[in-house]
Amino acid sequence: MSNAIELTNLNTLINDIKILTGSINILDKAVQSKDETSRITSLDAINFRVREIAKLSAKTEKLSFSIDGILIELSSPNPNIKNLHELMDTQLEALRKMALSEILNLSVE
Repeated sequence: MSNAIELTNLNTLINDIKILTGSINILDKAVQSKDETSRITSLDAINFRVREIAKLSAKTEKLSFSIDGILIELSSPNPNIKNLHELMDTQLEALRKMALSEILNLSVE
């Protein structure tokens, strides 16, 4: 894959991680305020964005994002927010750091 395409994919991945993080924050606020509409909307957004991040990370050779546990939790009738954080937070931060590192490496080449 050419550097330009890989850089584009990595930048898109970073952007998707930012969007997903925002959706997670909205979910947290919706749960606290007991706003059912925002909770459902943010869960849908998280479901979509997790799948997009998995597709993008699969396009790169060095990055991976495991979504099986996340999708199982999201498919439950009442997803546990704490479990979602445990499944995503560390993994997303590691993925973000690896993507940024790879962007820097490719930019130098």
